[in-house]
Order: sequence, then structure tokens, then C-alpha cells
Amino acid sequence: MDDITHPPVRLQAASSVSISSRHALARVNNFLDDFQARSTPSKGSDTSITVQLQKLGKALEQECIRQSK
Repeated sequence: MDDITHPPVRLQAASSVSISSRHALARVNNFLDDFQARSTPSKGSDTSITVQLQKLGKALEQECIRQSK
């Protein structure tokens, strides 16, 4: 159970820079590859982070395809 006395850290971006969908896709894929290489998921572990990153990668890939037409 979560410890109520220590809430999760809230992150806020201090600045942002626009990048292309293709560049974003490359970064997400590189991060996902590195994340999966470092993770050793045991049976029944929480894979929600990996699944969400894969969904983001697929969406960016579809956007790149739409932009190239």
C-alpha cells in the first residue's frame, strides 16, 4: 500500500523544444529499447509503462506516415 505521508514527486517542465514526429519516434524507440534492456520483468509484473510507450510509438509512427503522404 502507498505511504500517504510521502506523496509522489510532481514533475513540471521548465522549458520545451519542438521536435518532429520522426525525431520523437526515434527517441521513444531508443528509450523503450534501453528501458526493456534494463528491466527484468518477473511474471505478473506491472508492464503499464512499457505498454503506454509502445502505444505512443505506434501513434507517432502513424503520424509520420500521414505526414509523408
